Amino acid sequence: MAAALISLGALTACGGNAPSGSQADSGTWAKSAGTIVFGATPDQAGSDSNNKPLEDYIAKTTGYKVEYYPTSDYTALIAAAVAGKVDMITSGALQYVMAVNKGAKLTPVAATLTSPKVQDPGYYSEAIVPAGSPITTLADAKGKKVCFVDPNSTSGFLFGLYQLHQAGLDVNSSGTDANGNPTFNDFTAYFAGAHDKSEQTVASKQCDVGFAEDTVVDPAVAKGEVTVIGKEYVPGGPLAISTTLPADAQAKLTAALQGASLDAIKASGVPLTEGFTEGYFGAQKEDASYYKSITDLCTSIPAAKCSK
Repeated sequence: MAAALISLGALTACGGNAPSGSQADSGTWAKSAGTIVFGATPDQAGSDSNNKPLEDYIAKTTGYKVEYYPTSDYTALIAAAVAGKVDMITSGALQYVMAVNKGAKLTPVAATLTSPKVQDPGYYSEAIVPAGSPITTLADAKGKKVCFVDPNSTSGFLFGLYQLHQAGLDVNSSGTDANGNPTFNDFTAYFAGAHDKSEQTVASKQCDVGFAEDTVVDPAVAKGEVTVIGKEYVPGGPLAISTTLPADAQAKLTAALQGASLDAIKASGVPLTEGFTEGYFGAQKEDASYYKSITDLCTSIPAAKCSK
């Protein structure tokens, strides 16, 4: 597993041609022909409205109507994908893998970049403690309260468990709590619901240790709220489309998503909101092979409950 994760960092962009295999003139739309239903993960407060410029760009470049599909959490997005209620999703890598493992007809065509300074869409799951905490390594998390994002979060749960496992803690689930979330013998798990909430819960010392993605953690470190004690590379979140769409719709949507740089969106005349530009920096062509490490971790960490 370690070798797989190390090798992942060296990956370059994979081929990103439009998916094939669908009928040329027929297919299935989530709602109605000519309407792309856009599903997204509610990672942070305000994320629904923050996706609007990408939705408008897709509409302008494909000629289709784009309709946002609101989801309350990761589980709801996965369920919508499995039920065929969305034509595309933007999500974390784990949600995509879980949805496909549950039968969703999706294929990734691109992965979103995490910074204007990077060409690799990957990012980091960061282990954090409150500023000034005596905890300096994840081995010290044994017996402590550990903050995760959501049981379906890639960097906020799956890679958090992996880091704890690497530090010698038992990450096999000992049961479930009243909400159906996994429990563990070596630590008390708390699920904050979003990356920013996980960071805030750790910063306020309600959790001894926590996990969140680097784009949320790094500004908090700069403010002196938390300290990073570990990190692990995570494949970037996919832009995945339904393979049941008509072939021409798949081709148009693929071209739009792979070309959705900030410059291209701005040049199209779509207004860029502050919330959007703070979290979206373009996309790079990728395919399903980019997410193999996620599939491998799902197999090796049963508590994640994301394998087939």
